[in-house]
Amino acid sequence: MSKLTHCELRNGIWSGRLEDSADAPNVIATYQGVEIADMSVTPISGNIWSLELPLPLEMLSDGVHSCLISLETGEKIGDFTVIAGEVLADDLRAEIARLRAELDLLKTVVRRGLARN
Repeated sequence: MSKLTHCELRNGIWSGRLEDSADAPNVIATYQGVEIADMSVTPISGNIWSLELPLPLEMLSDGVHSCLISLETGEKIGDFTVIAGEVLADDLRAEIARLRAELDLLKTVVRRGLARN
């Protein structure tokens, strides 16, 4: 079974590493059920391959966008999600960060109150 590892997303190009594939794999990326063209597969060494995928501009817009990575056989080997724009205001991680900041403020106030006594 092939193992896909996410490496980075930089300048609109997603890159990953595919391991345990002896022959040059035919990798397919799909976004909203449509295949994304221009996936490049480059050998690194032995059974390890470098994948690079220029993202379509539609994925680099407000909202949550997911891309599915699979082999030509239909075997899903991975996926990744791009979150951008206004949707982040309601993101759970942002809410947790706000709660942590409030908790830190509360701890400071309580410690000051206890220090005065």
